[in-house]
Amino acid sequence: MKIDMNRKAVVIWAVFLLTAALLALIVIINPPADTDKIYIHMSIHGVPVGGLTPDEANEALHERFHPELVPLRIHYTLEGDAVAERGFEDFSARFDFTEVVEAARHYGHSRNLFRRIARWLGRPYEITSPPVFRFDTGKIETEINKIAENLHRSPVNARPSMENGRVIILPESAGQAIDIPLAVEETTFLLSQLMGGTVELTARVLPPRYTKNDLNFTVSVLGSYQTPYAGGFDEARVRNIQRAARRIHNKVVFPGEIFSAGTVIGAYLPGNGYEAATVLVNGEPAEDIGGGVCQVATTLYNAVLRAELSVVQRHNHSARVSYADFGFDATLSGDWYDLKIRNDFTHPILITTEMGGGRLFVALHGFETRPAGRTIYFTGERTNVIEPEPYKEVHDASLEPGERVIMLEAVAGYTYEVFKHVYMNGNAVDRVKINTSTYRPLQGVMHIGP
Repeated sequence: MKIDMNRKAVVIWAVFLLTAALLALIVIINPPADTDKIYIHMSIHGVPVGGLTPDEANEALHERFHPELVPLRIHYTLEGDAVAERGFEDFSARFDFTEVVEAARHYGHSRNLFRRIARWLGRPYEITSPPVFRFDTGKIETEINKIAENLHRSPVNARPSMENGRVIILPESAGQAIDIPLAVEETTFLLSQLMGGTVELTARVLPPRYTKNDLNFTVSVLGSYQTPYAGGFDEARVRNIQRAARRIHNKVVFPGEIFSAGTVIGAYLPGNGYEAATVLVNGEPAEDIGGGVCQVATTLYNAVLRAELSVVQRHNHSARVSYADFGFDATLSGDWYDLKIRNDFTHPILITTEMGGGRLFVALHGFETRPAGRTIYFTGERTNVIEPEPYKEVHDASLEPGERVIMLEAVAGYTYEVFKHVYMNGNAVDRVKINTSTYRPLQGVMHIGP
């Protein structure tokens, strides 16, 4: 019996030592991989990736699974009507296999004994953990904003308009705005569920600020003015005046709004159809695009004074113009010299223009709130004279010895102040300073013979 027990012990120890030697041999001959390549018998979701680098495995998985995302579409409707469509690629939707591939690479580098045995035996191994699905939330907002912009409709206020010689009130219309956050939320849900589908857009109604009932009042001419122009429509300057006048015709300035004549007329912008004509540059006539538009600004300015609207910005010319007195002109130049007016009334103001018979006529229409018996008129007062520099002398061999010829007449500069005089039933009640305008002197040029 004792001999049998010794034999059993020897067998057990022999098996143990043999197993230990075998495991040691496996460890020695199957160490962790010393490269980034994936275990040779590895697959991920049925895609063989054994022997590939992580980048190669990512590419193989992308080629296999990305085509499944291509046909997925999201349709956008508004009140049941199709308005837009986007694919998953528009949101940079993609599978991210980075973590899954890293797990596959780690399997070949694992020091785990059982994994080493499995690798030594060449057993296949498959990873089925799901990849991360990603999409660009910024692109969702961008695409939804594009769709919403195409469907956006601004509300239109009821407004006065000159039609066939009389002022009528055009009706209002409501606008609409798409609920962007809700559309983004629903799009995000469809993407996260890896499913196409339909997003029904929700539109908010944008009510107009002024309705026809708000403008139920008698429209009167609050202020008007006219200036003369020379020539006919065969001249570039007159055509420029006509273009500028048409641009401000039937424009409405609502309460609290600032109207920029320079922006609306837009003579400084390319492609607006203005031609080269005479303008004043440093007091001297010159040819430039848009010559003549300042007459429209000047006529509007004088109508604004008589309507007693607020003038936010106004600039005078460098020299007196033929169609307005000192202090009563307004110039436009680029986007820095502008005529801006603000409507401080509680009702809208309509601007109308008319040309004919050598006259430009501008009128402002609205609700008359000034009391009966109140009248105003304007005066310009010269406050300073600026003498010009002595004549610039130019030697001219074509003249007789000692002969002097004035080629450009010197002109003095002036400073003027404009005042508004207010009367009530014929009695003076107020005198308000409107502006101060300074006009540059012009140096003369004299040619002198040898």
